[in-house]
Amino acid sequence: MILSSTDTSATLLIQENQSFQLENFRVKVLSYLGQLTTDTYYFKVNIFEIETDTAIGKLGLLRVGSDKGGLYRELKLREALGDYKMVAELLAHTTIDSVIINPHLSTANLTVNQEYEQHQPDHSTQEGELIDNTTFKTSENIDEFSLSEQIVSTDSQVETASQYLEEEYYPEIEAHFELSSSKLLLLTDFVEDTKTLDTWLKSEPSLEDSLFITSQVCQFLRYAHERNWCFISIEPRLITIGTPCTFFDLTSAYAVGETLPFCLSGSYCASELASNKSLIHQSMSTYTVGALLYHSIHQQPLSPHQTTELTINPIPGIYQILKISLSPIPEERFSLSQLLTTLLENRQAIRNPKIRWNVASRSTVGLSVRRLQNEDNYGVKQQFSDLETMILGVVADGMGGLSYGEVASKLAVQTVLEEPITSLKTVEKRNEWLMSLFDKANEVISNNVKDAGTTLSVVLCISQQLMIAHVGDSRIYLLRQGKISQLSEDHSLVAMLIASNQITEAESEQHPDRNVLIKSLGAKNRLSDGYVQNLKRTTPDLSMNLEHNDILLLCTDGVWDFVSKNELEEIFHNHQDLQLAVNQTIDKVLELGASDNATLLAMQYHVQ
Repeated sequence: MILSSTDTSATLLIQENQSFQLENFRVKVLSYLGQLTTDTYYFKVNIFEIETDTAIGKLGLLRVGSDKGGLYRELKLREALGDYKMVAELLAHTTIDSVIINPHLSTANLTVNQEYEQHQPDHSTQEGELIDNTTFKTSENIDEFSLSEQIVSTDSQVETASQYLEEEYYPEIEAHFELSSSKLLLLTDFVEDTKTLDTWLKSEPSLEDSLFITSQVCQFLRYAHERNWCFISIEPRLITIGTPCTFFDLTSAYAVGETLPFCLSGSYCASELASNKSLIHQSMSTYTVGALLYHSIHQQPLSPHQTTELTINPIPGIYQILKISLSPIPEERFSLSQLLTTLLENRQAIRNPKIRWNVASRSTVGLSVRRLQNEDNYGVKQQFSDLETMILGVVADGMGGLSYGEVASKLAVQTVLEEPITSLKTVEKRNEWLMSLFDKANEVISNNVKDAGTTLSVVLCISQQLMIAHVGDSRIYLLRQGKISQLSEDHSLVAMLIASNQITEAESEQHPDRNVLIKSLGAKNRLSDGYVQNLKRTTPDLSMNLEHNDILLLCTDGVWDFVSKNELEEIFHNHQDLQLAVNQTIDKVLELGASDNATLLAMQYHVQ
């Protein structure tokens, strides 16, 4: 049977494999999903265009309910919200005077009169039908059951759960229903199970993700409250995860100040809703948001009948949010605006933890009578913002006659440190910015110093992300949990010979050209692509995340030429004081003759 939704003279039968017209669509019912709220029935349908009678490529969610119940409130709320991006688009909706809902096809062959006679309510009991959100017990027997409101069911209705949405049991509540002869039909896109909030809750989300999703739900509930509507519960199976989240069902929203005509109990329902004739207020929505955060963090929903003190994981900040939001005393709970601000602040604290850098350094001209000036230069620059901690560490080793090498290294360090640290959003953009610093430094040196050049090694740390840029044979090391690794590569002749297996590392230590560089700044007017080394040359990616207590070492060849990697590892592992470790390293260089300038910059990362 195909029945136009505008045909009010006939009864519309809604059951599996049944088709009918709904505004500009032909809808074919595929399966019954359940009665997910107290007065609304949910169906998975296929949508066809009437003109072509071909599928439009998507499934639909059809909801049928009283024209004075949850769907009616949803239409009123949608009108108040306008074109709000967190609400799923309503493809079609209409009111039909006479509807029979037959969830199971096994009864489809019954005539209307047979259906009516066989499925009259049993007045000997007041137990209601089991539905997904809750079971309800009517406060009085329903003595009249009009044909247009008849719900055709079987004894196995509760046992036959939908493959899409499994039914769950929740404790009984009191409910009072005002029967209506008309039904509202609302059609939206189908809710994909893999993208629902319900599926996400089962995935053990991180604390940051829990705060992110919960804050989105809170934002939507606050937006609704600003228009004098309150959500007293949510249905996770009808909310999709995304940026932003999307709500497909608004039937749990009520006007502020309205008196709820029945008792309600559930995992996301405030405790006061279990009492008769509750007055709808904002703190009920606050409780719902708190219950969602509790569920996501503790991997289980709240018990609707919590009789003992609620056990909350002792997470600073989160513990206070849950204690206040889930207070049994409504007046003690946050307002939705306060709750949203607190959720965002806690997420921000997790995304951008408190970072502290401990910096130590020392530089010496050395003991060589041929080196009267220290041609090494170095520096550190830090910037702070509400969102990020940024630090730049620089070491340069100049080369050239007279004092030209010292000038070259000084210009390189000054050029880097004078450039404001740009908080670019992507790793690629940050890498481009680092490369541009080397281009500028090279240009400054080329234009101001003749027959001179310098190495340049730079580390950039934005929050916990580390990136490097490097030219020459100064070195960048990372010490992590007592182990040292070299992040830079040596741009020297002996390094190239080692890489090509022409000499061994042992032979390189006595090689006559061991101080000859193949790359430096100031040696050419323009740097070619790839001339500057980034982190991807020695690690898989352009950046890496730092860990608590990581130490970065930037040093000239006057240090590593005398103190090996293993010795540096031992010195810094044995010293709790960073400056003492730096001093011991330079002292050892001097003890061994210090034939070159020696500079060591150490930066230790601490995160709370």
